[in-house]
Amino acid sequence: MRIRFNLKRPGLKIVGIGMVCLMGALIAGGCGQGEQAVEWGYAGPGAPENWAALSEEYATCANGEQQSPIDISGYVTAETDRPISFSYVSNAKAVRNDGKFVHVEYPPGNILTVGQQTFILELAHFHSPSEHRIDGVSFAAELHLVHVDADGNLAVVGLLFTLGEPSPVVQEVLDAAPPAGKTRSEGFAINSGGFAPEELGYYRYDGSKTTPPCDEPVDWYVMREPSPISAEQINGLLALSGGPNNRPVQPTGNRVVTAGGSVSPSLP
Repeated sequence: MRIRFNLKRPGLKIVGIGMVCLMGALIAGGCGQGEQAVEWGYAGPGAPENWAALSEEYATCANGEQQSPIDISGYVTAETDRPISFSYVSNAKAVRNDGKFVHVEYPPGNILTVGQQTFILELAHFHSPSEHRIDGVSFAAELHLVHVDADGNLAVVGLLFTLGEPSPVVQEVLDAAPPAGKTRSEGFAINSGGFAPEELGYYRYDGSKTTPPCDEPVDWYVMREPSPISAEQINGLLALSGGPNNRPVQPTGNRVVTAGGSVSPSLP
């Protein structure tokens, strides 16, 4: 099955007053009454390279010093290993489609533990193609598991996917996904345990959200072992998002990427 990338996007939407107008309106001296503003997205005027110009709230997308995603390379073995574990037990409470992502939302009770830190799973969503790269290599898709701790600190686990056999949990998401702009709260059962990886080696770095407002900091844990996903499932994800929904990689700068968890003596 050949993967087809549908780059067509829905029409521009009118958004809040905090957004700026189209470039032509900016050149003309600002937003006039009835002017349309640009919503952030992945193509056209709202594409990632323009995010910071769309709203003052998005300035960090351009000015941040530890933005995500990145090309993970030059990593080193962590001096102090911090094992990672997933205690995922509950079914999703809702599946929400905002037109860019299908968000699978979870109630409290699903726990991510890294060393002595604990975080609670809030939601999961997919990007296709992947946002992170490993030594310059992009992947077919990437799942983000978004967690928060008791102090409001964010930790995101990234799971990479390569083309192969169909993924049961991806199919559950595709089957449960409502139309754009809709939310489902019943008629499905997406158990969080289906997202938990079996191999627990990971790459760790300090980053940000990969969507506006690109907030920093975010603790990133990108799992080293990819999972399989079928071409048909990739096409399904792309259809739901209206095309590719990955932010380009950002400069790593002086950040250090470490390899932790169940790491073998010789890294791949």
